Amino acid sequence: MNDSDAPKPFTLARSPGHLLHRAQQRAEEVFTASLGDDNVTLRQFAVLAAVSEKTGRTQTELVRITGIDRSTLADMMDRLEKKGLISREKSDTDKRAKIVRLTGKGRARLAEAAPHACAADAAILDALPKNKRRSFLGTLEGLVIAIDAAASEADARAAVKDKRSKKERKPAKEERKKLKR
Repeated sequence: MNDSDAPKPFTLARSPGHLLHRAQQRAEEVFTASLGDDNVTLRQFAVLAAVSEKTGRTQTELVRITGIDRSTLADMMDRLEKKGLISREKSDTDKRAKIVRLTGKGRARLAEAAPHACAADAAILDALPKNKRRSFLGTLEGLVIAIDAAASEADARAAVKDKRSKKERKPAKEERKKLKR
């Protein structure tokens, strides 16, 4: 094994995850500074924008689209509903699902915040040379698509494994019931 085959030591300044997080932090700073603390957060704005893009999305769809985990999104939905920005109702087709809609106040808040979200995006893109911006966005879009595809595949494998483990547990559960009789 030569030196080029040796694992490279971790360097924070070269970590894609860390660098993406830092860029996101900058976008949030610009968004909050221009819009104000008493308004929606950039993540809440993303949820409102996703709801606005297609009427009748479920919370499960919003988890997938925004990348916000299920429990965090559920808490966020509660806050947005209390602020009067969204309404939720049970789906006609899936009683477990909740359909999310923007209220009039939610549409107004989204419209008010949109220019500030654009300013946050511009703060990121303006840090790049003009000839690199389109490529950067394309790379990020490709990265998200690849990550989503890998997550979907992992979810499918986990579902199959869970079904198998339930089948394996069922005989043991039935056996325990017999012993109790």
